[in-house]
Amino acid sequence: MILLLGYIQIQNNQGKVYIMSTKKEKVAEKKKQLKELSLAFSQEHLNSEYDEVIEKLIDKMGRKREVPFLTGRMDIWAAAVVHSLGTINFLFDKSFEPYVAVSDICEFFNTKQSTSVQKSKVIRDMFKMSYYDNEFSTASMSESSPFNSMSMMNGFLLSNDLVKDKVVEWEAEVAKILGIDELDPSKDYHDSDIFRFLAVTPERLETFYTYLQDNLSFPFDAMYEEENGPTSVLQMDVTCVQLNQDIKIDDIYAILIDVKIDEGVVTLPLGSMTVSSKNQNADLIELYNHWFWVYHS
Repeated sequence: MILLLGYIQIQNNQGKVYIMSTKKEKVAEKKKQLKELSLAFSQEHLNSEYDEVIEKLIDKMGRKREVPFLTGRMDIWAAAVVHSLGTINFLFDKSFEPYVAVSDICEFFNTKQSTSVQKSKVIRDMFKMSYYDNEFSTASMSESSPFNSMSMMNGFLLSNDLVKDKVVEWEAEVAKILGIDELDPSKDYHDSDIFRFLAVTPERLETFYTYLQDNLSFPFDAMYEEENGPTSVLQMDVTCVQLNQDIKIDDIYAILIDVKIDEGVVTLPLGSMTVSSKNQNADLIELYNHWFWVYHS
């Protein structure tokens, strides 16, 4: 086995080399621990609506390129997850149900309040979480939101009837590839409706994989980029030989592609590839990457 870019290359019985991520295994293990801790508090003190947003938040944290909970104490991260969601859902307001005090969270996890609150702010800033958050509000809070019929535009709250956008050209191309006939480029839509139509799902990734399989021309040269620190990016020239035929789609990295590096063949995320604008595959690779990074959650 050869360690490369945080991955392990493994040779199968046909002699083909592919890579599995040691980081991915660590993320899965840590994510499981974090969910167990956070949900234990929710099931004792909160409700099923909090269970849902806790899992959603931890899953989203686990999909970041730099996964925050890979370092640090799990009990502090769990306290921070509960506190961050509680903050935007009025958990610490006695006029709302359920109600708990911040000290209850810290006592449960045996953490210092200052540390838990600071880490909570890191999470809220990371995902721009706020009151009546579209993504992380509990179901009850979402239903009671005074902003359900309003949207922000140029710093002003306006009725949703006045705030609509047209589908841009690349979004229309993606919709066509995915067979989404309901998205009409001639009509105006709310952002939330466009996201619903184009959100990245396993089924849509399968459809896009098939389209790429039929339309990409191999081999072709590309640049692979991977963050290897808070402020640094590792770049490597590779030759793409085919879409991966074994795993095809990874639950974290999405569509995978086999590439030649030196004398070996490894599997890397297609979403981390860039190609020259002169390459015949450039538009299609850019279209996939744009869709994946904009519409995955």
